[in-house]
Amino acid sequence: MNLMDVLQPEAVRWLLDCRHQQRHPFTGAEPGGWGWTDLSGAVPDADDTPAAMLALAQVRRSSLSNPALDQQIEAACRAGANWLLGLQNRDGGWPTFCRGWGKLPFDRSGSDLTAHALRALHIWKGQMNGSKLGNGRRDAKEPTSRLAARQEKAIERGLAYLGRTQRADGSWLPLWFGNHDNRDDENPIYGTARVLLAYETLGRKDQPAYKNGCDYLIKAQNADGGWGGGDSVTRWLRQNGLPCVRERGGESIVSTVEESAVALEALAGSGIAGYRATIIEGVRFLQDAIATDRCDHPWPIGFYFAKLWYHEQLYPLILTTAALGKAMAALKQP
Repeated sequence: MNLMDVLQPEAVRWLLDCRHQQRHPFTGAEPGGWGWTDLSGAVPDADDTPAAMLALAQVRRSSLSNPALDQQIEAACRAGANWLLGLQNRDGGWPTFCRGWGKLPFDRSGSDLTAHALRALHIWKGQMNGSKLGNGRRDAKEPTSRLAARQEKAIERGLAYLGRTQRADGSWLPLWFGNHDNRDDENPIYGTARVLLAYETLGRKDQPAYKNGCDYLIKAQNADGGWGGGDSVTRWLRQNGLPCVRERGGESIVSTVEESAVALEALAGSGIAGYRATIIEGVRFLQDAIATDRCDHPWPIGFYFAKLWYHEQLYPLILTTAALGKAMAALKQP
């Protein structure tokens, strides 16, 4: 027995215990979703719920899957799927906390939230429909035809929403992530990368919207090989005595680890041979960032609706690990 065999069931049980099983007193949210913490201040939302569902799907498909937990995992994710289905807005997108008119930050649809919800619904629609799992077993429990139909309809409505909200340059704007140095604090790098992952997961890479989004990220790559950021990043690095990463042609380094990682992960899944050079440059940026300890210094790319900017210490580590793992697999392809 290795360490993962011991730790994984404990981590899974913790995640299962974090699911809200009563109506939330702040938002009136129905039971079934996950919030951002196991503490009492958490509110179930359309970003952390898909994240939990995707993590549990990975556990269930892995060789380390614990059969004793499978039933609990599926029950929790069925509840999570129903919770997401009940949250979808009239415009086809997903809001953060509450289904509503789409006018307020709490009930307005977002491309990043919608993309995350679509990935979770799609993955679990397959796992709860008798499809073969990654470990070679089959899920014996079939969902009701009504649940399957609701999931499929919601996915198509969500894709239509994403199609309508794509900007002319091929990008999407997220709801909860921003960039200090962009006009109106917009962060199209994060939004576009997250939406492209949804198209990839759903097998819709043949759609023009997907190719246009990839092309946007290609054009948005900075001279240092990364993405996003701005002058404030360079100033902050220098003020704190941190080395800049590979200056080229006298240009200042502007990219952030977080935005570079999400962009690289999205492009690495494209399977488009013409993007190989861009992917390699993105890998080099992240390698240099690791070597210069930039992953120890998260950048504030998240903001609340009141423009209360925040960062997360694990973002650089988690996002970089995901991006490099996916890029490594992509670069092995001829």
